[in-house]
Amino acid sequence: MNELGNISISSDVVATIAESVITEIEGIYSLAGSAPKNEITKFFQSVSSGGNKGIDVEVGETECTLDLYIIAKLGYQLPALAGEIQTKVVKAITEMTGLKVQEVNVYIQKVVKDNTDENVPKIPEPVEAVEEE
Repeated sequence: MNELGNISISSDVVATIAESVITEIEGIYSLAGSAPKNEITKFFQSVSSGGNKGIDVEVGETECTLDLYIIAKLGYQLPALAGEIQTKVVKAITEMTGLKVQEVNVYIQKVVKDNTDENVPKIPEPVEAVEEE
């Protein structure tokens, strides 16, 4: 509380800040469970869990704690990746909200290959025209 009144920051705000930081880190494939299969599932997830599946946040008056459930890309050093997540999330939340971040617990749930071109259709090679004599 300040002289003008109360300031309250919701757990959804903290989760959104954390999510925006996490998605910018190279080596992160996604948050665990953050990709719903269809719009109906997406709607019910957003209604039931605040829309930030893969992030659990507890917010007090001046501090917060986060549990992050991550799917990492294969080939990255996982302890270093988790440390980068912790450092960047703490910095962003502290700067944007003024909350003291007590803990950022990172749970790496899965490691996947990053085959981004796997779902991209292959373009056939152009056929050269043969000139007839």
